[in-house]
Amino acid sequence: MKLAAHEVRCGYGAQDVLRGVSLELREGELYGLVGPNGAGKSTLLRCLYGAQPLSGGEVVLGERPLPRWGRRAIARVLGVVPQRSNPAFPVAVRHFVGMGRFAREPLLGGPTREDERAVDACLAELGLVALADRAVDELSGGEFRRVLIAQALAQEPAVLLFDEPVQQLDLKHQLEVMEFARAFARRAGASALIVLHDLGLAARYCDRLGVLHAGHLVAEGPPDATLTVELLRRVWGVEASLERSPATGALHVVPLREARDA
Repeated sequence: MKLAAHEVRCGYGAQDVLRGVSLELREGELYGLVGPNGAGKSTLLRCLYGAQPLSGGEVVLGERPLPRWGRRAIARVLGVVPQRSNPAFPVAVRHFVGMGRFAREPLLGGPTREDERAVDACLAELGLVALADRAVDELSGGEFRRVLIAQALAQEPAVLLFDEPVQQLDLKHQLEVMEFARAFARRAGASALIVLHDLGLAARYCDRLGVLHAGHLVAEGPPDATLTVELLRRVWGVEASLERSPATGALHVVPLREARDA
């Protein structure tokens, strides 16, 4: 399913954070949203799933503007893996993942057998079966991040949005998350957007990159065409070397020093 932003503007108070941003997620692709701190990446993500009011432009999900979707209808097709989430109380992993079924459960009567099967499938896909009865507050950071992904996956979404999902994860868990995000985007009718700071991971796993800077989308396209020495100087304020990994073939960004004219 497609998700698109058209000339989106929004902010906090009188200050605009996003100033006319347009992008489109295509079916079958993993779209990487990158940019320096304060560029507006998380704000744009909130706009894409309707948590942040717009002051201009629109977001379109499928063929309809987002405001024409009800909240439960949005939750059936669009899932979000947040940057941070702390459980309010120590529920079991299985129950926490099952909360992702709220939009598909009947209003009365509680979870059905279909809901239980969906939760079991998500636990298996994310390698969480052995942890199903553990309390979420007993998990490591990497384990809990997989639980958050499983909860979003339990919605059976066609679109998944990841907000810096590899932040503070070790190398193994970073790879697990990136492999899952790319595999999800390849599912029939699916698409995904992932917010990243690691440009090496973005170049390796994402089909397209959007570079956000000071509230504007300043570059967009395949990683090889988007990441340039001049862009890194202008947007991130660093002189950098771009090297190609002999193991993966992907670009690797090596920051060298602060750019004097940035």
